[in-house]
Amino acid sequence: MNKSILKIFRQANLILQDQSQIKALFGQVSKKLQKLNGSHKQINELLEHVQLFLRMIKKSFSGEYSSFSNKTLLSLVFGLLYFVTPIDVVPDFIPLLGFSDDLSIIYFILKNFKSDIEAFKVWEFNQQPVR
Repeated sequence: MNKSILKIFRQANLILQDQSQIKALFGQVSKKLQKLNGSHKQINELLEHVQLFLRMIKKSFSGEYSSFSNKTLLSLVFGLLYFVTPIDVVPDFIPLLGFSDDLSIIYFILKNFKSDIEAFKVWEFNQQPVR
């Protein structure tokens, strides 16, 4: 495993154990989301998935949704941490290509935790008031 990836994974594990660090990570993610221009399909997809991960972690930590395993939560935090980490495999400043590794990590998580993510989406949809 790449040393940078392993370092981010270890950091994600530490963050998961400290709610104040989770809040700090959310702040970093929010800042990066605000900077991105959603003018390209690839970036829009990345933004949507990152926002989903944020909601999933928030609902889990608030106790509103308790069906995630530690492995799922760790993977979600890892995905967000990789997203905000400036030292990627492909640097983000390279137009479009720079986000390809971020998107690859997000898709890997989406694929490997599909049932957890789909269950959350159903739960989230059912929480919305009927108009």
